[in-house]
This record gives sequence, C-alpha cells and structure tokens, in this order.
Amino acid sequence: MKISYQTIDVLKQKYTGTSQFYFSLFRHTKPMDFALHTEKTYLLKYLLSSEEFIEEYADFLPVNVDELDQATVLNRYEFEGSLIDMFLRGTCTEPIVADEIEARKLAQGLLSDLRVELDQWVVFKLGNLGWSKASMEATLSCFYIVFYATRRCWFILGFDDNY
Repeated sequence: MKISYQTIDVLKQKYTGTSQFYFSLFRHTKPMDFALHTEKTYLLKYLLSSEEFIEEYADFLPVNVDELDQATVLNRYEFEGSLIDMFLRGTCTEPIVADEIEARKLAQGLLSDLRVELDQWVVFKLGNLGWSKASMEATLSCFYIVFYATRRCWFILGFDDNY
C-alpha cells in the first residue's frame, strides 16, 4: 500500500504546538482468522491489543476494552464528513482550518493520498474519551482506526489536546 504523506505532513504542521497529532501505518504480520472478526467490535479490540499498537502507543495503555463497544463504524461518506468536522472543530485553543471549504479540501486530499477504495475499509471512530489512558487525560480527542483486510494493513489517525 503506497501512501502519499503530503496531507499528513500538512496536518502535522497544523496540529503542532497546540496538540498531539498521530498517524501510524501498520502491516499486520500475524495470521488472522477473518471468520472471527465478523463482529466489528471484536476486530477493533484485536487490533488495539496487537503487538504493533502496544509497541507504538505504549502511552495509551491500558486500553479500556469496555469503552471500545462505543466506537462508531463509519462508511466512506461518514468518514469524510467526520474528518471535515474534526478539522472545523480545531484544537482547544487554535483553529485548524479557516472555513468549511478548506476543511473539505483537506479531508479530500487526505483520502486521495491514502489511495485506497474506502468501500474496502472498516473505519472505527473513537470519539469517547474513555477508550484509553491517554485519551482520558485529554480535553479534546478524536481517533480513527482504519482496517484494510485485503492488504493486511491498518492505520491510526487522530489527535488529542490537553488544555
């Protein structure tokens, strides 16, 4: 899976100084029994207990698995709309975009840079602050966990702001 980091770099710059911005891409290396992952919440719990996540996001541990049941599964348009909303909200102290046009352009640029048909993804939105230790300490937080089964890849995109 080839990703352009152009929009990711823009987002990192926009969030730097006011909050923490996260983007990590993982290739799932262990065999997965996809029949076990027909329930989407189970898939999310499986990914967040993986070695990849634990190694990269030790500050988020422990993950409150009971709160993961509150995650929202988004389709392609809901994901785009949710990104636009996240950009419009900004951080606790700073705007990320000037207006809805810039937010839409940034969201569409990000989705274009990811270069994957969104219909083939499972997108989880973790809007509940109680899902991890780090998010519970945040004043404002939004995370997406995106799984692409055919490429055995997944990524995390999000931010938190401790004001």
